Amino acid sequence: MDNESDKGIGEDGAPVAPAASRKGWAFAHSHLVNLLVLTFVTLALLAPGISSLPLTDRDEALYVQASHQMLETGDWVDIRFQDEPRYKKPVGIYWIQAATAELSGYAAAAPLWVYRLPSLVGAVLVVLFTYGIGATLGTARAGLFAGLLSASTMLIGFEARIAKTDAMLCATVLAAEFALARAYVDQARARSFPRNALFWTAMGIGVLIKGPITPLVAALTLLAIWAKERSTTLWRSLSPLKGIVWMLLLALPWLIAIGWISGGAFFSQAVGRDMLGKVASGQESHGAPPGMHLLVALGTFWPLSTLAPLAVVQAWKTRREPAIFFLIAWALPGWIVFEAVATKLPNYVLPFMPALAVLIGLLLDTGILGAARRGWRVSVAFIAIGSLLVGFGLNIAFLVYQGYASWQGLVGAVVIAGLGLSASRLLASGRLRSGLVAMVAASGGLMLLGYVILLPAARQIWLSDDLADAVAATRQCDAPAISIAGYGEPSTVFRLGTGVVRAGVSGVAESFRSNDCAIAIVPQEARGEFLTALGDVETAPEPAATVTGRNLNGMKLRTMLLFSKP
Repeated sequence: MDNESDKGIGEDGAPVAPAASRKGWAFAHSHLVNLLVLTFVTLALLAPGISSLPLTDRDEALYVQASHQMLETGDWVDIRFQDEPRYKKPVGIYWIQAATAELSGYAAAAPLWVYRLPSLVGAVLVVLFTYGIGATLGTARAGLFAGLLSASTMLIGFEARIAKTDAMLCATVLAAEFALARAYVDQARARSFPRNALFWTAMGIGVLIKGPITPLVAALTLLAIWAKERSTTLWRSLSPLKGIVWMLLLALPWLIAIGWISGGAFFSQAVGRDMLGKVASGQESHGAPPGMHLLVALGTFWPLSTLAPLAVVQAWKTRREPAIFFLIAWALPGWIVFEAVATKLPNYVLPFMPALAVLIGLLLDTGILGAARRGWRVSVAFIAIGSLLVGFGLNIAFLVYQGYASWQGLVGAVVIAGLGLSASRLLASGRLRSGLVAMVAASGGLMLLGYVILLPAARQIWLSDDLADAVAATRQCDAPAISIAGYGEPSTVFRLGTGVVRAGVSGVAESFRSNDCAIAIVPQEARGEFLTALGDVETAPEPAATVTGRNLNGMKLRTMLLFSKP
């Protein structure tokens, strides 16, 4: 009998797995191996630095401190920064950060890196879902290329190390787009419970993390597909009635609770002031004209951005192909919306970076992008140029602000420049796999250089950390009353304690005078005003320590004086 093993009987008469089953197992095994490889590579690229990089101002410090206060107070509904309501964003990321600290065993004593773990996990999920979308629209090889490109971009490298919303928000967008891609390629447009559960769970979590962003991106994708197909079969395949109910069950309880507790203030601030305010005007000096996201992405999406122009041109030529059209429907409408919004920050377009990664992965896999393509050599040359400029640029900035050069940083810059040059030469000669490996290595080297070597050593820009060290060295009791004037960055609250008093010079003097054990921190130029405000002190106190550093926002040089009394 021919092909007996395909019919379930081996040569010895024993039953064997059917060929289709064996192929299915091999297919699943291939995906599992790729996912494990991507997880390892992503962690190797993004994990270094989450414990060594000091707390950044202002957004990260606000998120971390508010999550920390949830653990201190036990109030997981009302978001607070000290006594101030923190109603700009929903509660999702605070819950995730606080739960991570609780599960770590540190609870309220958790160090900074614990609060950053959710961002790292979110970045890993972004890469894995990028792979899933690439493999769904193309092949496992295309997905692997896309995942590597996504993991090595500068923007995801930053967001993975910072305890704020964007990495985890992007993961919810990618989960939703993965579910949409699976439904899109299903010609029968059948309903699938696991796929639809993923989609609507991502919607609910996304709403809790950053309001309408995840539903907005998914809705714009669906709208673009409907405009092309003139059919609602994709939407109906998502079980919308049940899904919307589930999404509301996830998000509504907290929204109702915070609306009641805040007397409606949450909605007036989060929706009226923050979200709509950013649409109408550039908030916090972040206004910019349309097109700025595209310009900035050339740097923040590096090294992926070096191949993006060629890929975008090819995508437009083949825009009617289903896989290419899905990526356009995902990225283009949302990008246009964010370009139209007055307030612009680089992280706003992060959810569209994986679409570019998948596009490039598909084109590399099919050979449409490669050494034979016109403009290829020019594009890949920017990998070497970027490695050189960024590597030595970081060292120059370190020299300017610290006043001396870092030999580790200079050695690192030379190595990175060599990796970038190797990547450009390998890709230019058509050695795709070796070139991509070198490119990922160059990107990882830059992340190590910045987040592990140079930034932690640049003590001039981490004034809050230096103040905390000085307080620890000069305090004369276990829990001194600490007050600070002239330096209001939120990182001081996390580093000095929730009870730190941030006030004017007279308020700091009052706190210092009225407490038996106290530390006062004032700018050097306000020393006379502080001593005058003390008034009844017979002998003017001398500073116990002097700390000089720069404000991370604006790099203003400050000299702060610490006064201590038992």
